[in-house]
Amino acid sequence: MPVAIPSSLIHFGPFELNLENGDLRKHGEAVKLARQPSTVLTLLASRPGELISREELKQKVWNGETFVDFEHGLNFCVRQIRAALGDTAEAPHYIETLPRRGYRFIASLNGSSLPPHTPAQIAALPNVALGSGSIRSRIIVSCFLVAALALAFYALHRRAENARRSAAKIMLAVLPFENISGNPEQEYFSEGLTDEIITGLGRLQPERLGVIARTSTMQYRHTEKRIDQIGKELGVDYLLEGGVVRDGREVRVNAQLIIAADQTHVWAESYVFDLGDVLGLENKIAAQIVHQIRLTLNADQHARLNENHQVDEAAHEAYLKGRYFWNRRNDSALLEALKYFQQAIDRDPNYPQAYAGLADTLALIGSLPKTSIPRSEAMPRAREAAEHALQLDDSLAEAHTSLAFVKMHYDWDWRGAEQEFQRAIELNPSYATAHQWHAFLFTAMGQPQRAVDEILEARRLDPLSLIINTDAAELLTYAGRTDDAIEQVQHTLSMDAGFLPAHMVLGIAYLRKGYLREALEESKRAEELPNGREWASPQVACLLAMSGEELQARQILSKIKEQGLVATQLAVLYAFLGEKDRAFAFLEEARKERSGSLILLKVYPLYDPLRDDPRFAELIRKVGLP
Repeated sequence: MPVAIPSSLIHFGPFELNLENGDLRKHGEAVKLARQPSTVLTLLASRPGELISREELKQKVWNGETFVDFEHGLNFCVRQIRAALGDTAEAPHYIETLPRRGYRFIASLNGSSLPPHTPAQIAALPNVALGSGSIRSRIIVSCFLVAALALAFYALHRRAENARRSAAKIMLAVLPFENISGNPEQEYFSEGLTDEIITGLGRLQPERLGVIARTSTMQYRHTEKRIDQIGKELGVDYLLEGGVVRDGREVRVNAQLIIAADQTHVWAESYVFDLGDVLGLENKIAAQIVHQIRLTLNADQHARLNENHQVDEAAHEAYLKGRYFWNRRNDSALLEALKYFQQAIDRDPNYPQAYAGLADTLALIGSLPKTSIPRSEAMPRAREAAEHALQLDDSLAEAHTSLAFVKMHYDWDWRGAEQEFQRAIELNPSYATAHQWHAFLFTAMGQPQRAVDEILEARRLDPLSLIINTDAAELLTYAGRTDDAIEQVQHTLSMDAGFLPAHMVLGIAYLRKGYLREALEESKRAEELPNGREWASPQVACLLAMSGEELQARQILSKIKEQGLVATQLAVLYAFLGEKDRAFAFLEEARKERSGSLILLKVYPLYDPLRDDPRFAELIRKVGLP
């Protein structure tokens, strides 16, 4: 029998929990739990001994819907609760997991003990009577029947909803093609083939076919996970996998298409082709996918699929190597990518993808605060390369996206950027980066809900991307949804606890929530990570100044000025130290440098001390923000 709880305050072990407000204490000391883990714990503890199903938790804690993946969200909450209680899943004292079913609170509560279920009891749970007597038994049976009918109705509803969504858009993930040769020097070729197949499928029939981004699928390189598990984690209907061996000019590829839910192989094929016919191979694979999942192509899509032009082998090799290094996204790798894209262009001056790669690389280099190519050089070159790519082939979503990024981040041409983003997404709605950067344009333009919609679409297409998940938390913060932002960034940190930008965004979210102490603690955690002093110290100094620790803030300032901070970092530091004239002098320097940080003038919390000054409104006008 469930234990009766005489008041809203319950005790178990060294803990005390207030069921009304979720306040948890250990030996009288407050135990910090985020909002949703606290809500989950309160629900479980309010009904000790009962199985609380995962579905009920979803309905009561997440109101049936959540912007983050429910399974990840619930699992993360339970891990947080167990960490706070010092509990484990393997030998639980407080929270018992009933696999695939839900959870049960089993602690000795106000003097009553509830031992964990045995496996046999778990299996028998649906048929267990909780008391004696025919009336009581009939009531219990009736409750089970009602619950079963409700669950059946819900399952039918979900099945119908899934069918409706499936009819709207089929989701596909291309797993990394394995480099079967065993030669690590050929990794670029197998990765490049994967990338090109993803890009080709993404633009094939965007109304009906969505393709997960390579950042997420690359997480499954050499994985031992089952196909159905991968499909569930990525939210896809189909998975394409394969392997590639290159021997001189001869390339052998095998590929297979699998239904994610039941791991059924619906198609498999092996190909042997000449190195110069790689595009023809990619089109053959795409044609088979079109046939197997019953897509109907229009005349333009058919024509694109039947293109079978040869590529210059040396130019294509250089292009694949460029993409290989571009995907590493650090400064030295971007310089390598630049070299290879230029080699491809030198070999074939009419190769549009190579110009698009050049534009992508220069745009990223130009957006970094410290690179070997000045922003004033990198951004105009990126614009020129993107425009040249589009003169050769206007259907390249990547080139439109890079051009949009330069127009937004450097030119402050808001209307031009919007037009380019729209064109990129129209050409390839599965290109997650286009949605990601478009979201920042909406934020700059004062349209927070559209920004959130776009960044969540980017995350749906690239669910395992750390930077997209972090950007989602950042834009939720700017939209005023700080609780959602904190939950989102905690989800990101559950994927990689050492991801520096996520810790910094969590600090900003806590600041927006009014939790200054937590904001400072999280920013200091960021500061302790690799490269953290360079990136997080200015944020730490601002928060110290806000906390009244001006001397410490100035000590940090004197140390980090030698690092060559960008103008906007120095501006916010001087703003929090009360030196507004110096702050605005650095902001004016940032404006002349066309700093990309200025697109967030209206929303970034660390600009708050300057907002009431007329010079701030004038700066917004000069940047062209509405």
